[in-house]
Amino acid sequence: MKLITWNVNGVRAREAELLRLFDEENPDVVMLQETKATIDQLPPSLHGLMALPEYHSIWHGSAGYSGVSLHLRKSVFARPTDAHPSFDFETRVVEAHTGDFVFVSMYLPNGGKDFQAKLGFLGALATYPHTFAGKTLVVAGDLNVARTDLDVHESERKARAIGQRPKERELFERFLAASSRRTTPGSSRGGRTGTSSARGTSVGASTTCSRTSRSRRARPRRACGAISGRAITRR
Repeated sequence: MKLITWNVNGVRAREAELLRLFDEENPDVVMLQETKATIDQLPPSLHGLMALPEYHSIWHGSAGYSGVSLHLRKSVFARPTDAHPSFDFETRVVEAHTGDFVFVSMYLPNGGKDFQAKLGFLGALATYPHTFAGKTLVVAGDLNVARTDLDVHESERKARAIGQRPKERELFERFLAASSRRTTPGSSRGGRTGTSSARGTSVGASTTCSRTSRSRRARPRRACGAISGRAITRR
């Protein structure tokens, strides 16, 4: 299975790049974050009768801020149902339920404007996997927590910087510990993979450092695979 997750930083500005991505990569699953658009603001190539005809698409967004989406290949997945957890706010989380899978596109709060809101979100996330016992849960997106200093360039390592604070890391590790499949520390920035005992729900998380530069030109980055197969993170 090929899964792509990408913080597009405004889907209307990325329209041509996104369509090229679908055409060239032929992914099975695409998860977008920071779409920054309501359904009414989406271009016809991305939403409507003729938009992305090979995919089931779920859009969850607001004008000019945040927003997420999910796109599942029709030849691989039955039509999904969408849902949102109770801790979702500012259109940051969308779920797609199909067969034994639950795909989740997530844009975790940065915390710069309201750090307590971020901690509340992370606290709820810590028990989130238990909601899907018996299902294969795939969580990917921009999760705005650097798990260890290995995820941060040496020049940006600051103990009190948002995204690197102990409480954030503690809560994020609780989320991973609640899962049977989890990321494990490694030597590279941007993504690590690993598995633990197989029980109940399986889950993977694709993380990106909150200090990553947001240039206008998309660049592929190493990602952690939420499930076996190929995963691509674009930023």
